[in-house]
This record gives sequence, C-alpha cells and structure tokens, in this order.
Amino acid sequence: FTGPSRVHDLKAESIGVTSVTLKWMVNDSAADNYTYRIEVVNGTNDTSVKNVKANETRAEITGLIPGTPYNFTVFAVAADNETEGEGSLINLYTRPSPVHGLEAESIGVTSVSLKWVVNDSAADSYTYRIEVVNDTNDTLVKSLTSNENRAEITGLIPGTLYNFTVFAVAADNETEGEGSPIDLYTRPSRVHDLKAESIGVTSVTLKWMVNDSAADNYTYRIEVVNGKNDTSVKNVKANETRAEITGLIPGTPYNFTVFAVAADNKTEGEGVSRNLYTRPSPVLDLEAESIGVTSVTLKWVENDSASDTYTYRIEVVNGTFVKNVTFNETEAEITGLIPGTPYNFTVFAVVADNETGEGVSIFLYT
Repeated sequence: FTGPSRVHDLKAESIGVTSVTLKWMVNDSAADNYTYRIEVVNGTNDTSVKNVKANETRAEITGLIPGTPYNFTVFAVAADNETEGEGSLINLYTRPSPVHGLEAESIGVTSVSLKWVVNDSAADSYTYRIEVVNDTNDTLVKSLTSNENRAEITGLIPGTLYNFTVFAVAADNETEGEGSPIDLYTRPSRVHDLKAESIGVTSVTLKWMVNDSAADNYTYRIEVVNGKNDTSVKNVKANETRAEITGLIPGTPYNFTVFAVAADNKTEGEGVSRNLYTRPSPVLDLEAESIGVTSVTLKWVENDSASDTYTYRIEVVNGTFVKNVTFNETEAEITGLIPGTPYNFTVFAVVADNETGEGVSIFLYT
C-alpha cells in the first residue's frame, strides 16, 4: 500500500472540560477504505497519553484533564491497517472546570469583592474573567481579568442588582470554562439630612433624604434603641423617606438608626443615627401650696418613669413675660412678685437635652 495523504483542515468541532471532538478532511480517492489514528500527547509534560482509532473523519477523545494543553496528531491509515500517512498536528487546551463556591467576600456601595474555588490540577496556570451585567437594563457593564481566585469590582451604582459571571481561563488566555453566575445588589448609600420632623410624648417622626438613582426601589429600616439602658426596642420598616415611631416612653433618650435597604429587602446600606429624647408628659395636679404677698409656692405631680431625671421650668407672666425659673423637684417657690397682682404660672417638665413637654398653667393673684 502507498501511504495515504496527510489529512487537512484539522480543527476542533467542540472542546469540553475532559474531552475534545476533532474533525478533518482527506481527498484521496481511496479514502473510503481509510481508518484514522489520533495520537494524544499531554503538552504539559510532553508524555503520550493515548492512541485513539476512528473509522470516520471525526473523533471524540475523552478522559482528558481540564485546562490542560494537548497535542493531537491525526494519521490516515490505509486499508491494511498498517500503512500510515504523515500526521497532521493541532494543539488545543481543554476547558477549565467551572469555578465553584462563588460568593461575595464583601459588598460595598460602589464595589463588590468576589471569591471562588477551582480544584483543577492545572489551576495554578489559570486566569479568570469576570463579566459584569447590570440586571436593571440587562447591559454589559465591564469585563475584567483576575490572576487569583478573588476579584474586586469597582465603579458600580449603589443599590443596584448586578449579575457577576466568573469564567476560568486556561494558560492560552483564550480557552474558557463554563461561567458561574451570582446575582448581588450593591449596598445603598447612607441616608443624609436625618432629622426629627416632630417629637411627641410617646412618638417621634423622622425624615431623611437619599440621592441614589435606585432609591425608588428602596425601603428603610429604623432601629430603635433605648439610650437609658442601651437595649434594642424595635425595628420599624418604612416605604418612604419618613417614618413615625410610636409606643415610646415619655422623656426617654432613644437612638434612632436609619438603614436604606435595596430591592432584595436584604442588602442594607450603612446606618445613620440620631439621638433624641421623647417629650415629657404634662405635669398633673398643678396647684398653689401657698400664696404670699410677694411669693407663690406651687406643687404638682409627674408620673413618667423617667421623671427622676427631669427638671422643671416655670414661666411667669403678668400680662407680659416676667421670668423663667428652674427647679429640680415637683414643687417651687416663686418670689419677687408684686402684691395683689394676677400672674399666669406655666410649668414645663424638661428632659436632659432641654426639650420641654407641654406646659400646664395656673392663674393666681398674690
């Protein structure tokens, strides 16, 4: 037998993780009687791996190592199963295995750090491509490369859903494994201009602002801590940039922390805090204990549980404002008054931040 011609147009029909399918052409008139031998050599250590026999001009070679270079040489064999033509060579990498254990190492407002694992024996030679897609408008944002099994992706939009797909890339910087995806929200920005819209005896209404482009989809969590004993009281959810927190104790310090929450109802921004006192309750049973020529002694009752910390301001008015007097107890002597004169005395309970409760008045003549 004469030797067959070399096969031509040798190419990969498909490349898998542990297999490669090759196809080729041969134009000899005797080709109908040919078989083919494929010699497989591991390009990493230049060792022969196997010989595969094919009866047609294609062959699937299995049992290969992921992400590894191989030399495939195809020989046409005449009908005597012995006389071979000159071999045609193609160098190919198998695909790396998909990465696994893909997770967020940290999530920021405009960045996400990812980490993953890959167990392939060839993994030391891999690089990784991370494809970033904004899920809001399904647009490719960027594609970046990492030389290790972690990557920080920056320049993202706060509070926005992204799809991150990680591909392992073999040492030829071309042959990629199947992508492993993860969907994550970036954290919302911190709210700003947090302030009290109103402060009541058992309630506080807060308002704030947030400028993120994704803010229309945010909700807000308000964490309420009793500042007197540093215990968490409640978590309140709000769908707008204001919230009324009810069921509070009069005259008590509270720490209110507002967190913006992304549309997954899970990913929170950094909290912004405000310390506020609720107003004291109005004093009760205000009366004159004694009335003198130039003085009046008043007494009252205050039942709030926080009243041990209260002071009291008495506003003295005779047609026009006369004075403010401060006392630490639930009675007070106001002196320096004009004999036989009408006065309006208004008593306010005052908490430690000098915020007062609603005043209670009594009208008396010296």
